[in-house]
Amino acid sequence: MIQKITTLSFLFFAVVAMAQKGSLSPYSFYGIGENTFKGTAENKMMGGLSSYSDSIHLNLQNPAGYASLQLVNYSVGVSYVDTDLKSSEGNSKNTTSGIDYLAVGIPTKHFNFGFGIIPKSAVGYRLLTEDTTVEPNQSTQFEGSGGVNQVFFSLGKKVFNDFGVGFTANYNFGSLNHTSTLIIQDIELATILNNESSLRGFTFTLGLDYHKRLFSKWDLQANYQFSPKGSLNSSNTKVIVTRPRLSNSGGDELVVDLAATGLDKTTITIPTTHSLGFSFGEKKKWSAGAQYTFSTSGGYENQLFSMSDVTYKSASQLSVGGFYIPKYNSFTSYFSRIVYRAGVRIEKTGLHIQNQSIDELGISFGLGLPLNGLSSANIGVEFGKRGTLSEGLVEENFVAIRIGFSLNDRWFIKRKYN
Repeated sequence: MIQKITTLSFLFFAVVAMAQKGSLSPYSFYGIGENTFKGTAENKMMGGLSSYSDSIHLNLQNPAGYASLQLVNYSVGVSYVDTDLKSSEGNSKNTTSGIDYLAVGIPTKHFNFGFGIIPKSAVGYRLLTEDTTVEPNQSTQFEGSGGVNQVFFSLGKKVFNDFGVGFTANYNFGSLNHTSTLIIQDIELATILNNESSLRGFTFTLGLDYHKRLFSKWDLQANYQFSPKGSLNSSNTKVIVTRPRLSNSGGDELVVDLAATGLDKTTITIPTTHSLGFSFGEKKKWSAGAQYTFSTSGGYENQLFSMSDVTYKSASQLSVGGFYIPKYNSFTSYFSRIVYRAGVRIEKTGLHIQNQSIDELGISFGLGLPLNGLSSANIGVEFGKRGTLSEGLVEENFVAIRIGFSLNDRWFIKRKYN
């Protein structure tokens, strides 16, 4: 037992050190970056649906799902995303990959709990604008990196046979780096403006889960999640550097006094979120469900980059999906024990640029491949689109490959023989 806990702690802190996931979306410039977490691999294959919980998988979106857990579960997810970007200026292509989550769930006699880390958002873009209407010609290169990670601790407990409650505390931390470089033709020196924000803050989630077995065959589930309004404290710096274009060091440096304008310490608001979902199906055979998530307006605005043509309105997501298992206990056919999943996700991100809503659509498919015992490898693909070509904006078409492992173990078993 001690060896397991020691190994688990080592892996956890190792992932904390390298957890930040990448992004190459121009929309990651805004707010705290692109939202990179939309559930476990199993959830994502069902359109982000998290209204279904069982005893052998973690539900990282609704802490009440921990109440159903009966085995120690280790969950890890990774993804590979191939994106085509289209705009009126031309097309480009990029790929990103990274860790989606690392989590552990542990059932005990009185309650169940879990902990882990999630790369919550990512900043990553590289843009170039050229102005040939002025003399001498000039160009500006924009680059961004960083994001927000989330370390969480969750508790779940059955308060009645059919009713579970849960609570999650999240500690959010990370940094956002935005750099713009101005280059003027025939001028040796380039002017670099570097903005950096260091973010810290706590957020919380409450969950309810109702799970009813009907006639020993049918499963009915309903759940509700509530995340109250939160905030991230941001410590900001702004530095102006003038240096030779072909050098990454040297030159003159000026630290801007942000305290004079009250921008050295700012607050980024995390909006209130409500989520309600339902699932219905045949026990250990199939399930289908829908979930609606709503967030209030006004969140995620970074005062250091306040823009008149950018607003943050209410956000929403509708997920519809489910799974099918031909015969979960088949001894003769491995394919009959595979879990087949599919789903659709329609999302309004809440970000509006030049009065254009930045929306996202995803269609997903996946397989849950049984491993030894009740463990599984979950592999899926999502085809999606984000953004619009209107008003000179960018449309992103992406294909994402999701891979997750849900590994189960038994702890706290009293030995009958030494």
